[in-house]
Amino acid sequence: MTILPPQAATLSPQMAGLAASAVVPEQSPAYVLAVADVVPSLSPAGFLQYTAGDELILAAYDSYGAERSSQDWEEVVAASVDAAHARRVTVLGPRRPACAPPQAESAEADAWWALDLPSSPPFAPATGKVRNMLRRARREVSVAVEGWGPEARDLVDDYLRTRPLAEGTRAIYSRIGDYLAAVPGALLFAARDRQDGTLRAFAVGDYSSLAVAFYMFAFRRQDSPPGCADAVFHALLNEAVERGHSLLNLGLGINPGVAFFKRKWQARPWLPYVETSWHLPRRGRLARLAAFFTPGAS
Repeated sequence: MTILPPQAATLSPQMAGLAASAVVPEQSPAYVLAVADVVPSLSPAGFLQYTAGDELILAAYDSYGAERSSQDWEEVVAASVDAAHARRVTVLGPRRPACAPPQAESAEADAWWALDLPSSPPFAPATGKVRNMLRRARREVSVAVEGWGPEARDLVDDYLRTRPLAEGTRAIYSRIGDYLAAVPGALLFAARDRQDGTLRAFAVGDYSSLAVAFYMFAFRRQDSPPGCADAVFHALLNEAVERGHSLLNLGLGINPGVAFFKRKWQARPWLPYVETSWHLPRRGRLARLAAFFTPGAS
């Protein structure tokens, strides 16, 4: 399977501008192209969208600093869906769109978590417990930025072998190396054992957007010293502060354990995440031809 580098996509100035002001990863064509076989474009109403076969995926989040009213958002989503040339549409956004039919599938149980960042480093953990975890971890591991390599791939493979994950999630995790190679703004922070140099944990941060940084992925060995995940996360945080980002998107809550880690670092639920999918009716001449050749159609 061929992975297209981000420059292979033709990005209009408007599309590039949306990527620079992204608030969720799906607004970054470079990331999406690296982990999925899709074609990015800009919807007539101004959202980034992706075509995969006969499905259209609409990233219906407003750019940083450009929030619309609920009514405006509904109108833009409806216009984007109305212009779609697809058999199925999926809208990713902060709410279920009013234009979705009653039978549309909708998952509304999650949210993007966010952490406000200070104007200058270092980022100071809010609780003594987290500070103690960092001190303990740093006695046993050192953290530095590294490139993708076999040890990181092995950590991901071990995780995939031991977790019941959706196929889409598995596909994304299997392409983390491609993503890091394709996106200059993505960095891997590695925690290595101070004694034998073994990779104990790593986290990936993405700094491609100007105001919002992204905590994308994190993996660790089951026998890692306590606090390894905190140590790589703290390094990722400080990088965002040093680059001048004002907010860190920590991803979705996913499950109580993941949400606990985010809450421990004083993150908060920020943007709702609602995924709504439905099939679009056939239109125009193709619809008439389909009706003509359907037995019993009048």
